[in-house]
Amino acid sequence: MKKLLQKLLVLDRRWIFLVIGLVVIIALVAPCTTSIGITTPVQSFYDIIDNAEKDKPVLVSFDLGPSTLPELEPMLRAVVRHAFLNDVQIIATAMLIQAPGIAERILVEVTEELNEEFEDQGIDRRIEMGKDWVFLGFRAGVAAVMLGIGEEIRNVYPTDYYGTYLDDVPMMQNIHNYYDMSAVVTVSGTQIPESWVMYAGGPSGVPVLVGVTAVMAPNFYAYLQTGQMAGMLGGLKGASEYERLMDYDGMATKGMIAQLWVHVTIVIFILLGNVAYFVTRSGKKKRLSVQR
Repeated sequence: MKKLLQKLLVLDRRWIFLVIGLVVIIALVAPCTTSIGITTPVQSFYDIIDNAEKDKPVLVSFDLGPSTLPELEPMLRAVVRHAFLNDVQIIATAMLIQAPGIAERILVEVTEELNEEFEDQGIDRRIEMGKDWVFLGFRAGVAAVMLGIGEEIRNVYPTDYYGTYLDDVPMMQNIHNYYDMSAVVTVSGTQIPESWVMYAGGPSGVPVLVGVTAVMAPNFYAYLQTGQMAGMLGGLKGASEYERLMDYDGMATKGMIAQLWVHVTIVIFILLGNVAYFVTRSGKKKRLSVQR
């Protein structure tokens, strides 16, 4: 037993990485479940989307880049899916130049995913661009864009991302500014959500819902307490709570399960390492005392 513990102390770290990698793969593939409590900011976020008026779309701003995709993509997919299932239209924008490709991919993938599900279930319904969602793309100048949307969205985005004039997009016929929208959703790993509060939520009173990385979440709790932000999803945990409210096992739920088992594995390695250290150290002390 002592020899085994001694080997643990000099174990090549590559074996540890291999074990953790296997744990992640098994957790993602195996039908595992975990209990997730629902926090108030997530419940508020969910309720606003769930109760949104059918004739007032939600503006979803994809304010993220590739580096934050692992945390933020699951919440974007969940929000887009939730809106579509509730017949709530989406106006999609992007405040970062890296975001349009990400936004387009998520919108198209969720659309195709839902249409396949409708077809498999025999539901006579299809999600369509122009009817259920419109993607406006990127415009430079965060504050100017947000203020411009508050006056007339066509002043900032005369056409959508594909060059179609907004007046020719069916779902945009009676949409002009924030007063015609149910909420503004911004998902970002930056401070851009603060700008949405100042230039959209403040002047118009439209609810501002925020999705941020876990490390950024503490920066925005003050806005939640004052009511300037109506709801928040913080990191993978927040996204998994949202999926739980939707009764949907998406990327965040699977990610949380994998994260849980990785943490358990790391704790086991730490405990084994400490046990091995103290056992071998006590053995050394005994040998030294005998020699003396």
